[in-house]
Amino acid sequence: MAHTDDEIMTGQEAREFLKISRSTLWKLTKENRVPAYRVGIGKNSDLRYKKSDLVEWLEKNRVGSS
Repeated sequence: MAHTDDEIMTGQEAREFLKISRSTLWKLTKENRVPAYRVGIGKNSDLRYKKSDLVEWLEKNRVGSS
C-alpha cells in the first residue's frame, strides 16, 4: 500500500496543496525548483506532482532557524 505522501497530484491539486497561483506553480516548475513529471509525450503533455516531493521542497525552503 502506498504511503499518503506518495500521492500523485494534478497541477490544480498541487496548487491547492501549496496555496499558490497557476502562474507561480508554472514558474517554479519551469525553473526546475519544484519537481514535476510528464504524463504523455512532448512538451505539451500533462504534468503531475508527487506530494512527497512537494513536502520535501517546502521543508528545504523553510524560512527561519535551522
